[in-house]
Amino acid sequence: MTTGEVDGAAVAVRARNHRTAAAHRQDRALHRAPGHARTGWSLRDVALVAVGAPGVLVVGWLVASWALSASLVVLVTGSMSPGMPAGTAAVVRTTPAADLRVGDVVTVPRGDGARVTHRVVAIDDVPGQPQERLLTLQGDANRTTDRDPYRVATAGRVVASLPGAGRVLETVRQPAAAGAGVLLVAALVAWALWPERPRDDDRRAVGARGTTARRTA
Repeated sequence: MTTGEVDGAAVAVRARNHRTAAAHRQDRALHRAPGHARTGWSLRDVALVAVGAPGVLVVGWLVASWALSASLVVLVTGSMSPGMPAGTAAVVRTTPAADLRVGDVVTVPRGDGARVTHRVVAIDDVPGQPQERLLTLQGDANRTTDRDPYRVATAGRVVASLPGAGRVLETVRQPAAAGAGVLLVAALVAWALWPERPRDDDRRAVGARGTTARRTA
């Protein structure tokens, strides 16, 4: 092989190596393009979180209520104002009457079947019934105690309350609001999971990569 042939072969090898290196650099740039490696939160991510978070809260509440024998009650009057005004949502836990103390706020059934949530101001034993108690209750906003004491073996003791949350719960329970909520959630899920259309930048990048690969070959 002559010197000219060797120089020509070397030039060809260097040119091929140059094209290969350029193709590799472009390929790395394409993988760093916004269409291939997103950073931050997109609207779809936010939609999925908005749909999923309430579901997680509901499941968590169901598990906690089962484990702790707890339930939710909504105060419809202002008899426990100012601490728990009308519209307050309260978490109550079923508690043996023997464990109740003066000062506790409890939910108990009345004679007509309705439930009342007031503060315990006196506790008396029931002769012959060691598990039962007679509770004298009074609303914080009331000047007098309830007319009759409540004879109970258990009562729902209030362990937490949130003013205003009861109004939200009552609104959500309405059929129209519940139906609208289901439709909204379904629409958000469908939109968040719908496949995205390739963007122009992505299509151009894929085309450029294919062209470079053909040139390298």
